Amino acid sequence: MAGAVLALSTYVTLWAGLLSFATVSFAAIGAFTSTWVLTNTKLGMVTALLAGVVAAAVVGLIAGRLFLRLSSHWLALATVALVLITRVFVVNLGHHTGGSAGEVVPEALTPLQMTLLLAVVGAALFLLKRSKFGAAADATREDPSVAAALGIPVGRVHVLAFGLSGAIGAVGGVMLASRLSFIGPDTFYVDLSMTVLASVVLGGAYHWSGSVIGAAVFTGLPIYISQYISEGQSIINGLLLLAIIIWLPDGLIDPIRWRRIQAKRRRPERPAEVGDGRSPSELTDVGAAR
Repeated sequence: MAGAVLALSTYVTLWAGLLSFATVSFAAIGAFTSTWVLTNTKLGMVTALLAGVVAAAVVGLIAGRLFLRLSSHWLALATVALVLITRVFVVNLGHHTGGSAGEVVPEALTPLQMTLLLAVVGAALFLLKRSKFGAAADATREDPSVAAALGIPVGRVHVLAFGLSGAIGAVGGVMLASRLSFIGPDTFYVDLSMTVLASVVLGGAYHWSGSVIGAAVFTGLPIYISQYISEGQSIINGLLLLAIIIWLPDGLIDPIRWRRIQAKRRRPERPAEVGDGRSPSELTDVGAAR
């Protein structure tokens, strides 16, 4: 479930047309902030979670504002740099993060609480999809120039997408920390960014449910494969991802493909041709007889 929430965090920026790897940074901020609150105060998990969400959302808004003028590939590189910078802070702020040794998470979320958090995030994105922000994000992703010409504040949409991605990423980070019971500098790093992005690509980047399904496949597939193959699960995951990219480039969940299939099913049958199914030779004979 933590992987699904992290994938949803990455989905939000892709929804607005931005390729970002910053989800891992937001997850680290949420996880280390909540762990610090739990370790050094008497506040409970709810307060610690909210503190992590607020901190990551603020960082997301700031990052979105700083990266506003960057083009697609430069933006992606900037977010990768943000992941690297976050790791440097984690290592050097030992009094707050445990440094290179990491630290134990003192309190964990229950499976029910994790399920509720995933449901809340999914419901929020479901409602946002049907809001003005959802329409603006769709238009911005398709063509930012046209969206700006229509009066949509493209820059504001991008900044809000980063802030929302930060908040959701923090939730995923707290859930991951609860599941692992220990966090360190290597818990939230570039390899996790690749896994999260692969989950979104596998499930489909055009609907929030695709991220959930993609994360479930990437989480469950290694467990299933390990029953039959002791080594090479990563290779099989890579081959699966390549197959999806080649034959289903829009992912497993593609609303456009669904609409096309439904349109074909609703399309009325073509009327019978003149001649009532007779062969061309039969029609020629009839015409000659007339």
